[in-house]
Amino acid sequence: MDKTDPADFKEFIALHKDAVYKKLCEYMLPESPEIFTKQIMPVYVHRKGQYRRPSYLILWALLYNGKLEDSILPAAVQQLSEDWVLMHDDIMDNNELRRGLPAAHKLFGTDYAILGGDALHVIMWKMAHEASNSLGANGKRYFYKANDIILKTVYGQYIDVRLTKEKTDITKFTKDDYFESIYAKSAYYSVFGPMQCGAIIAGQSDDVIEGIAEYGTPAGNAFQIKDDILDCTSTEQKLGKTIGNDILEGTKTLILWHAVSNASTGELQELKHIYTKPRSQKTAGDVTKAINMFMKLGSIAYAQSEAERLAAEAVKRFDKATSHIKESHLKEIAREAIGYAAKRHE
Repeated sequence: MDKTDPADFKEFIALHKDAVYKKLCEYMLPESPEIFTKQIMPVYVHRKGQYRRPSYLILWALLYNGKLEDSILPAAVQQLSEDWVLMHDDIMDNNELRRGLPAAHKLFGTDYAILGGDALHVIMWKMAHEASNSLGANGKRYFYKANDIILKTVYGQYIDVRLTKEKTDITKFTKDDYFESIYAKSAYYSVFGPMQCGAIIAGQSDDVIEGIAEYGTPAGNAFQIKDDILDCTSTEQKLGKTIGNDILEGTKTLILWHAVSNASTGELQELKHIYTKPRSQKTAGDVTKAINMFMKLGSIAYAQSEAERLAAEAVKRFDKATSHIKESHLKEIAREAIGYAAKRHE
């Protein structure tokens, strides 16, 4: 790989990952108690992640002629937001694995994992403040956008938890319920929010920023649908987290909605039986049975087709919104990065 000229989005991520990680490490607390500051708090930071979100930020800053050096600290903010959110998310979702190793609350206990996430959250806002100060006239806009992304993500997680905990009858949730929950916690947070931050760093107008949401929303929805698919079809080794966790937790997905809509009376009763069980009573056999039913009913294939359709729609909207930007290798990577949401395997 030519390290200065990435061929695709995956290589683009690899090109900038170390710089973002090193910037993150500059903000990790050096003081005692060491077990907290050196082990608990930064556990996910040092495991790293796939760095897609910070890479969207950097790529969109460069796409709009921003400076790479201006985007590294905001990209580190974006990555740190993922690290602390996941520490809390893993507790709520009862995830046992994260990035191929035991989840923070499994290693250190729930209380300490919550505190570790809290500490990273506090550090993140210090970083965001310093990033905004370094961006001059664009700093305030960047800070408010970063704040809005995080707040909307919390709202989206609330909707997701409510669907899981309160709408226990799987026949009572709708397709609209699903897309409402993933808009905030996935589309905005994972895809078009970082893109908007990058464009703000490059000094783009509010009209341009709003236009990014037009193609970022279907791309982000495709991203989450693909996440749901991988939860059923991938492996713990590839994905680095518990497989079948959506079934164990009773999470409402597009796959489940399709299965409920197309199941026979007997199949529906079987799905209801699995999804109404408490997590502690669900077995590996229950997960396998549900996934096999999703396969038989064409629900996973349906979700994949929807992810691909949304990604294609996003690319079409991207081309329209960026028609004024001259074609270049960088623009082609940005275009590929949008479709990447529905094609990735991890």
